[in-house]
Amino acid sequence: MAIITLVGEKLAKPGVEFIFYGPAEPCKTCKLAGVCVGNLEPGRRYKILRVRSMPSHSCPLHEGKVRVVEVVEPSVEVAIEPRLAIVGSIIQLKFEECSDPKKRDLFKPEGLFEGDHVKIIEITGEIECDGKTYKIAKVMRKKE
Repeated sequence: MAIITLVGEKLAKPGVEFIFYGPAEPCKTCKLAGVCVGNLEPGRRYKILRVRSMPSHSCPLHEGKVRVVEVVEPSVEVAIEPRLAIVGSIIQLKFEECSDPKKRDLFKPEGLFEGDHVKIIEITGEIECDGKTYKIAKVMRKKE
């Protein structure tokens, strides 16, 4: 289900992904804050599906203008224990430990939190870290 929000004109393109880190100080007094930041959850990843053909709005943060867009939470790749890697299953996410900082994005991907319930969409590969092998799963967060 798509969420309506506002993004800077330069980012307003289908397929663009972003992480919402929470509202900035000027948002607290903005009349559009309810639509712009009120529908988004801090720390989550969003993907723009469609840019609505509505006029842009003024914004002090986004180089002057924002556009109305439809976004969804996209699938995210994460390293999981092989025994949990069953396509179609719903698991409670537990981030595995990995000492290699280059692999951080797969072991603690931005947009997901430990404890999230996720549906495994696809197994895309394997990754090794600290002598253990993990499956790389493309997952979608299941909202409670």
